[in-house]
Amino acid sequence: MDLKNKNLIIFFSLLLIAGYVIIGVALYEYTHKYAEDQNKKKLDQLLLNQQALHRYLEDDLKPVIYKLKEENKLYKEFFDPKVLSFTYIAHGIHQQLNTLRDEHNITRIYYKLATDNPRNSLNHASPEELNLLQYFRLNPSVKEYSSIVQENNHNYIYYAMPIDPSKDSCMKCHSTPDKAPIELIAQYGNTAGFGEGVGNIRAIISLKMPFDDELKEANRIFYLIMGILTLFLLSLFSIVFYFLRRLDHKQQIIEEKNKTLSILAELDGLTNIYNRRSFDTDLIARIGNPSLTLIIFDIDYFKTINDTHGHQIGDDILKSLTSLIRSNLREEDQFYRIGGEEFAILTHKQNIEDAKQLVSRLLQKVSEYDFNISQPVHISAGIAMQSGNDTPLGLFKRSDDALYRAKEEGRNCYRVG
Repeated sequence: MDLKNKNLIIFFSLLLIAGYVIIGVALYEYTHKYAEDQNKKKLDQLLLNQQALHRYLEDDLKPVIYKLKEENKLYKEFFDPKVLSFTYIAHGIHQQLNTLRDEHNITRIYYKLATDNPRNSLNHASPEELNLLQYFRLNPSVKEYSSIVQENNHNYIYYAMPIDPSKDSCMKCHSTPDKAPIELIAQYGNTAGFGEGVGNIRAIISLKMPFDDELKEANRIFYLIMGILTLFLLSLFSIVFYFLRRLDHKQQIIEEKNKTLSILAELDGLTNIYNRRSFDTDLIARIGNPSLTLIIFDIDYFKTINDTHGHQIGDDILKSLTSLIRSNLREEDQFYRIGGEEFAILTHKQNIEDAKQLVSRLLQKVSEYDFNISQPVHISAGIAMQSGNDTPLGLFKRSDDALYRAKEEGRNCYRVG
């Protein structure tokens, strides 16, 4: 494959990989954020139920019980956590909820009303919960905290929020022991759970909501979309690669044709040796070499041969002559057809005598060759060897002038220019 197309394939591959990674990261973040949001909705609903329960207890149920006490319809020392303790009621409800979740093979929800001043030891805050409770007390505008945790090979979203600040109705049980019902003191003692004030955040709701189902669905969606994306990008890459290969193949064909045309532009169409254009280029390129020798020759009486035997025979003679001359040259010698029946040889000789010997041998080979026509075929030649001040035109003129002298002085011979 062409280097340019290879680089294009590499660039396109890197672009696809970069896009794939960016989309993958963004999709992973989106699907898992969506899973968190869905889990958070469940949490919010559960917490709203807790808040509603707390408000119902404080605003509706407790006032009724206290009124019944005032009206002596219920004895004043009455206390039962099943109807008067929000933490007890909430804990009992979640125990029932987890029992039902166990029956339906659903992961349990961790629930706790965590405080630093519990009556029930079950509500004693852990060090992490104590830190959160203190944080909420110092930052009353903050209403929630959440994080993802792993426990026992299960994923959870941990969520904490402060309960509503204590109200006047709470003080009957949480201010001082002398205000508390005797039954409460008898059940819990006169130290635990007291010392609270109105407006104080007494506890936080501490929840761990199972996150496995949402994560499983998020991962399913993520892998499904990434699978589709992978197939799409592979298909896109295959299509681009296919068309680049086709383009590369066409470019190769074009380059081969251009190369062929370039070669054809340098060759003579009839004899298949270098043409006048190549001769001019090579002569200019070699003119500085002191051993350069230029030999120009043509076929004697070639016009008569054409007129007598026809141009087809003339062409056959040109081709036969070309083969004969080329077979008697060295590989490094360059052979050109520079006109109708005019040829040139660029060779390197140590002295003019070597050049004369070459031309003499060529004249003899041509004279002895059977060209299958009734009249003899021979050539005349001019030789010129590079001198210090020669230009391409000057060297050519000396060799050409020597050729014309050979023709004027009897043909079938050579002269040195």
